[in-house]
Amino acid sequence: MNKHCKIRLWMRIFLTTYILVTFVTLFFSCHILSVSGDHSIQREFASSLDRHNMLRNALKMYAGSLTEKLGQDPVLAHEILTSAVQNYGRYYTENKSFLAITGQSGEKLYSSIREEDETAMELSPSKDGRRSYVIRSVGQRTVLFVSGWMGINQQFFRLDYAQDITDLIQDQKSLATQVSLWLSGGIVLLGVGLYFIIKHALNPIGELSLQARAIAKGMYGRRVTVGRNDEVGQLADDFNQMAEAIQANIVLLQRAAKERETFIASLAHELKTPLTSIMGYSSLIQNYDLEEKDFKQALSFIHSESKRLDNISQKLLDLFRISDGRVINKEKVGISSMFEQLKSITKFSLSMKGQSLEMESSVSSVAVDRELFLLLLSNLIENASRASENGENIKLTVHTDGPSAVFCLEDHGPGIPEEHLDNVFQPFFMLDSARDGKKKNHGLGLSLCKAIAEAHGGSIYMKSKLGEGTKVFTCIPI
Repeated sequence: MNKHCKIRLWMRIFLTTYILVTFVTLFFSCHILSVSGDHSIQREFASSLDRHNMLRNALKMYAGSLTEKLGQDPVLAHEILTSAVQNYGRYYTENKSFLAITGQSGEKLYSSIREEDETAMELSPSKDGRRSYVIRSVGQRTVLFVSGWMGINQQFFRLDYAQDITDLIQDQKSLATQVSLWLSGGIVLLGVGLYFIIKHALNPIGELSLQARAIAKGMYGRRVTVGRNDEVGQLADDFNQMAEAIQANIVLLQRAAKERETFIASLAHELKTPLTSIMGYSSLIQNYDLEEKDFKQALSFIHSESKRLDNISQKLLDLFRISDGRVINKEKVGISSMFEQLKSITKFSLSMKGQSLEMESSVSSVAVDRELFLLLLSNLIENASRASENGENIKLTVHTDGPSAVFCLEDHGPGIPEEHLDNVFQPFFMLDSARDGKKKNHGLGLSLCKAIAEAHGGSIYMKSKLGEGTKVFTCIPI
């Protein structure tokens, strides 16, 4: 759909609500007016039937009191009935009610009903006592008719009753008009009120949409301010939390990308130095006749640099394998047996510098992947040995701290500046940035240690003071 043809959400809600409320209001109002009108008409019918019946009974009673006279003189009977009906007729005529009495043979004894009304009446009641009634429109007037036969002294007379209900109909129309006008005004006010209320209530959604488009364009610091405690305010808070999470993830991605670039650059540099040495010495052997001493020295350099490349590749493989979510095989390992293996693994390298390794533990066993954890500890000992002077003592202690077993490795080397403590676990990070090829360290050991600790659900951190030494803490859940 063309975006210019779309109707905004608040407008759709407004139109839907307004149309629904208007329809329901008009429907029930019309129904109420109709019921009210029908009730008034039915009440008028009942009143007219009562009056017709009252007249009929009154005439019967009056005729009954003159039975003897009526029986002896039929003409007198007609005259008496006519006189009685005239008296009633004059009374009802003043109240917009009219009467007519007709003999059995159709002769009109009395009638105050207009001629056009009698013509419009068109009623033919049966002589079994049942009455007929109807409402007719006569010109601009509305008339209610009731007609029925009555028996007096073995004669039948037809009594017709007409009630002008024009005022009643006009009142109903006037009421309907007033109700319609009030409803129209109310519906207009309702529309205006709904318009502003719904627009104001849903206006923050438009702000959310605007900020979402801004975030999509890279403006991750944009936020929505809605000082409300309803669902829209909660939606705005959720949106802000989502924006903060996106911004945090973007920062992490940017940091990861930067670290990846640094990692690749450092890796290229680390690989270039030994490769250059290998290529140089191999070219020297290939192109020159070297004395046996120089030849062996060149081969020694090639072997040393090849071993360095192999060490780098092995640690990179270990690092990638652990970082890639490798499932570690935890088992219950005794601390004493682990110490014995560490002594065996590090004995040769420590003896080369006359260093000693002191180990003590208040923990009997831990659940770890034996090979990976030995690799972690041996790397830490190797780093401590490299940082320490000849004859120095390196200390490894194990104790508990809440739900964790803490391995603390302490050396008395030169220490690390505080501003670099957060960077030492990054791949290829070394305090001496001058990579002259003489360094035997490639900066992967601590990265590998961090990966192993995190794979065990633990953590690793470092404390150090310049001139006093360094402590590395590895926390593993018991």
